[in-house]
Amino acid sequence: MTPLTESRSRHDGHPSQRALEVRCVTGSAVAAVLHDIARLRAVVLQAWPDLHDGDASAERARLEPCARAWRSIAVLVMDGDQIVGAALGLPLEDDHGAIRQAFDLAGRDAATAFVLAGSVLLPAYRGRQLGHRFFSERENHARSLGGFETTVFASTERDDIDPRRPPFGRSNEAFWRRRGYTRSLALPLGPPAGPESGEFPPARQVAWTRPLERGY
Repeated sequence: MTPLTESRSRHDGHPSQRALEVRCVTGSAVAAVLHDIARLRAVVLQAWPDLHDGDASAERARLEPCARAWRSIAVLVMDGDQIVGAALGLPLEDDHGAIRQAFDLAGRDAATAFVLAGSVLLPAYRGRQLGHRFFSERENHARSLGGFETTVFASTERDDIDPRRPPFGRSNEAFWRRRGYTRSLALPLGPPAGPESGEFPPARQVAWTRPLERGY
């Protein structure tokens, strides 16, 4: 053998080269993985634009409605036995957060909406179309349950002039629009949960919706 054929790629073993498994758990089974999802969220959501404080117990509390809802879903990305990505969803009538409050104030029927309750993925595993998979699995789950007309989620936005914004920070807005989602000005949301520093411009939440009948 020549030295070239004997050498291994410097990328061998990198997460981008590993075979991943996407696994869906629903209903009561979600509770069993919620602790690991909360720890993952505590790491990933410290980044722009969320800027959470890394408190896994607070993340766990935010996800508690998913553990109680029998129609909830967790879409997991597994690297071996490690959860490296996760996305959650549940019927809006089983949630009592900002989106539910906005629906109630607007006089809209919460029973017709399914919430996409956030998705996270470790940076090393990005660029493999897993974002589309997160959306498709949750939307298809909502369709399989029946009775839902709309999917909805909340995004966190911050000012471009915020000094904490990374040099190449960009929004996922173009991706969401390709998935068929639009901003819903009729569903004003309050500020994100969690502490905010008074030194910087405050964050805001924006609701995004799409009719569920459109398939992807």
